[in-house]
Amino acid sequence: MRLNYRVLGTVVSVAIWGAALAQQQPLINYATLYGEFDFDFYRGNHDVGMVRDGVAEGFRGTIPSGFTAELDEVDKVSGRAAQKISFNRNSSSTAEASLSMLMYFPSNDYPRPGETIRISLWVKAENWVNASLRVRARGLDGSGSADLINTTNVPNAWTELVFNYTVPNSNPQGVRLDLIVRSNAGVSSGVVRFDKLEVTGSQRWRSRPPRSLKIAAPYYSWAEENQRDWVYYAREFDLMLATWDDIKALRTHRSDLLNVYYYNLIYSVRTPDRSWQQRDLFGYYYCDTNHPDWFLLNIYGNRQQFGSDRYAMDIGNPQASAWAAQNVGLSMLYADPGVDVIHFDSFIDFFFLNFLFQKYPTRASRMAAMHKHLINMRNTLSERDVKFIINTAAALYTRDQPHTYFLRQGFLDGLLMEEVFTTIYSLPAGFLPFSQWEGQLNTLIEQRPRLRVVYTGYAVRDPVEGRRQKIYALASFLLCADSNNYLYLDKHYYDAPPNRQRSWRPDADFDVPLGQPTGGIQVLFRSSDYQGGLYYRPFQNGFVIVNPTGNIAPRFKDGAVFTYILDADYRELWSGQLFPAGSRIKLYPKEARIFYRESSGLRMPGSGDGKRAPESSGGDEKILPSSDPIRRR
Repeated sequence: MRLNYRVLGTVVSVAIWGAALAQQQPLINYATLYGEFDFDFYRGNHDVGMVRDGVAEGFRGTIPSGFTAELDEVDKVSGRAAQKISFNRNSSSTAEASLSMLMYFPSNDYPRPGETIRISLWVKAENWVNASLRVRARGLDGSGSADLINTTNVPNAWTELVFNYTVPNSNPQGVRLDLIVRSNAGVSSGVVRFDKLEVTGSQRWRSRPPRSLKIAAPYYSWAEENQRDWVYYAREFDLMLATWDDIKALRTHRSDLLNVYYYNLIYSVRTPDRSWQQRDLFGYYYCDTNHPDWFLLNIYGNRQQFGSDRYAMDIGNPQASAWAAQNVGLSMLYADPGVDVIHFDSFIDFFFLNFLFQKYPTRASRMAAMHKHLINMRNTLSERDVKFIINTAAALYTRDQPHTYFLRQGFLDGLLMEEVFTTIYSLPAGFLPFSQWEGQLNTLIEQRPRLRVVYTGYAVRDPVEGRRQKIYALASFLLCADSNNYLYLDKHYYDAPPNRQRSWRPDADFDVPLGQPTGGIQVLFRSSDYQGGLYYRPFQNGFVIVNPTGNIAPRFKDGAVFTYILDADYRELWSGQLFPAGSRIKLYPKEARIFYRESSGLRMPGSGDGKRAPESSGGDEKILPSSDPIRRR
């Protein structure tokens, strides 16, 4: 174990060494952004009277009587703030305040058992009397405990402490770091600040090669699929559906990573343990006690429920709506402008579930209430570049619908669309009828350049059928993919843990080297004998074709069978087979194929320079059939 001190402002860099390091990616910081001690945010919504606990998020804090914890936004080393702990005691007993960070090491991107890691922490104390500072590291199972420092002589200027610690061989799960401030018996006082904690090993951050599409996923630390592997998820995905507990870790080396926060727009939630859920903007028990008039009643005089635990709230009531908007503002207090998105769920429920509200019996009255509610939300976050999207569920996308109206008015910035190409909420999992498939595709194109999150699923119980559905959904998405369209392609919803969604990991099917699109959609072989045709889109290094025809499940015999003749040699994603020019490719209803050239680089049509093609505007992508003689039915 080795201990170094470095006083802020006295570091001299070696230019040649620095230039060499600049060519490398940074070492992975396992303390993540939480090591900046910057965030003490509201976790969703808290009961009235509750305030922040003063302990920086990412740490477990024990702050006994006689100690005060708070974030200091003035006296700091970097970032937004430093963690400040103050105490002034006169007691016959000792007391300890502690902060603990748990760092999980689930894969080879993290330190391995027996590896030496470097722990760096900046510390500053003042008025230090009869007290000590202790920094301890140990395995998550308690093994390998070591005091990195235990001293009464804490520096009174910002000083960097550097330690080496060996990950215990007996504990591959990870390491716990404890910062312990001890007030001894008698008169004891002091103030200590911590900032810029960094934990690094031998692994460096690495970016992944660009994909031909952007993909999204939820990140739940409890999920078996992700295993707390924030390094993997930050590297592999472009948009996350994550909580405050996780997104700061995910953004440690990906400041551009979009994140979607989920809130119920019109409901409060009654929980068995009387807790206030993060997604709830109203707080059922708070409203029940203090503002029972905020609940919407049905024509029978009862509170309108949705399911067994959700209750519709009076969003047209100025006080109720302002309360919800205030809670959004508190929750987003430490959001990162430009990279955060709010997903308001239950928007469609207000209009389409035929609730018999006493107060809002007509579509016009509900539109007026929602209009006021969204104005409050916008005003609360007017100084922040936070996007609003809504879940459109199975609603239509025509101009007369509420969500399209609010999109046109600028109150909404985009859509989350479910069951876009394959089913999620029904069993057996399968394909959407052509009419729904085409409507979803057209909407995704027409809503450019708005943010769109495409949520679609595929079967997993039958691996062969599951992959067929996955390729179909993947190719369908590539028909309308662009820089602001994200695919959330998950395994079937009912294969997730009870009442939960699941995290997932993209496989090689997502890494096909198509490059960027070089044109819009062409619809080949239109006929009066069936609806639709063969949908085609070219890319820098290949193309996708989709046969979505057929409306009558499960066999879709009312669809068409197409034959497509290749004009060059292509590798096909489905089988991995190399097809020579002139090969005849047959596609049955609900089949899709992805073909790419095997070359050393992506190329523009007619050139081999590998330059990136501009994205298509999407103006008339869905209407023009082709007369190309090599493509025929």
